[in-house]
Amino acid sequence: MNKLISFLLVSLFLVAVASAQTSYPNLPTEFTADVEIQVETSQSPFPMPSISGTMYYAYQKRVQRMDSTDPMFGQTVTTLDRYDQMNEYNFASGDCKCSPISGDMPLYTVLPGSTYQGQSNVNGVESDQWMFSLSPSVNISLFVDPTREILTQAVMLVSQQGTTMTTTITFSNVNTNSISDDIFEVPAYCQCPTPAPPVIPPANACPGNPPSGCNCAPALSFCSEVNYPIDSSDAPSVDAMIEQTFNNFVSFAQPTAACASNMKSFLCATLFPLCTGSIIPVLPCANLCPSCSCGAGNNTCAAALPNTVCTQYGNGFC
Repeated sequence: MNKLISFLLVSLFLVAVASAQTSYPNLPTEFTADVEIQVETSQSPFPMPSISGTMYYAYQKRVQRMDSTDPMFGQTVTTLDRYDQMNEYNFASGDCKCSPISGDMPLYTVLPGSTYQGQSNVNGVESDQWMFSLSPSVNISLFVDPTREILTQAVMLVSQQGTTMTTTITFSNVNTNSISDDIFEVPAYCQCPTPAPPVIPPANACPGNPPSGCNCAPALSFCSEVNYPIDSSDAPSVDAMIEQTFNNFVSFAQPTAACASNMKSFLCATLFPLCTGSIIPVLPCANLCPSCSCGAGNNTCAAALPNTVCTQYGNGFC
């Protein structure tokens, strides 16, 4: 998947849970869909050629695939993202290129703190619109078929230095049946080294001895129990964003005290993941998943995935 699409998908992964105590939809974590991707920028009077194809997505397996048609040459190109290996494979007609993936796999979900914007018609489907402000310059809108609880469209608007860029992914023919593992097999002619698994830093790594490429956070006002190595160089700004997200969630969902406390820990662990110096991202520990106190199914929670190295923030709940 090209870098622009990857940026959108990674941005959509911010928080991996939807609370059953709210009216947030519980979107599927495995699906096949026809997709059309359109990018428009204020710097160009004409839109870029759209990309159409089929997306295969299986979050629990940590894999996604996109078969698309090159808008210039008409060739079918496959992009296979294997987050379990942290490798991306691009192949067509027997040729293959591979590269390491940076960042974590996106989870298509309505984020805690999103605001309901009413309904819009997307390709004939009356869809609920949910908007989330990722930052002052980035807004993400998800359009959801409320009957089937599936995505119909995802839109990201980025405004920077007087220019805007809008990326729109439109979904159709969404099938939520299980996908065969064969779909995500790497062709034999694709060869790509895999990184070594991450190593847990010692408990006393902070404040003075973080792994290479990692930092020790200053005292934070909201996520005050981040006392482990992180990779954020602007921790106070991230801390403020987490606090705003949490406050929006509490205002909208009015959760129980246990759910609110659990959600705070999960948000802090998600957005301040333990830094190991490895390219492989570290997820929150399973006992931080808010499903037990907020009522959501654990298949909507990244922390529910098996992981030998995980981020533990404060005390576990589940």
